[in-house]
Amino acid sequence: MPETKKERLDKILARFGEVGQIRAVGIVSKEGLLITARMPPEMNERIVAALCSTIMASAETASTQMGTGAVSDIHVKTELGTILLQPAGEKAVLIALADSGAQLGLIMMEIETRAKQVQEILEEV
Repeated sequence: MPETKKERLDKILARFGEVGQIRAVGIVSKEGLLITARMPPEMNERIVAALCSTIMASAETASTQMGTGAVSDIHVKTELGTILLQPAGEKAVLIALADSGAQLGLIMMEIETRAKQVQEILEEV
């Protein structure tokens, strides 16, 4: 039996997590609905999905108002880590929480690659 889209998306998240220094990763719709995630039990996946979608939507609205073009990625640095948001096509966002002090160069290269893979899967007919 062929793999489902969800199984394929879960594999992408698992491979992304192999980069290391990543505490949480997920795929959310632009509307804020959780598609799939790998997060520690203390995080409410559905709330994280909704909040990250809101951050992306706010950034897109601000970008439109300022005439600066499409949002390519968002980084939110906090005391304990960095929240990363990467659009995955028109319908979804790949989200990650990197550890404080993580090597963001490698993580950014990886999130861009994985976001393209997510986009390809979600755009299949």
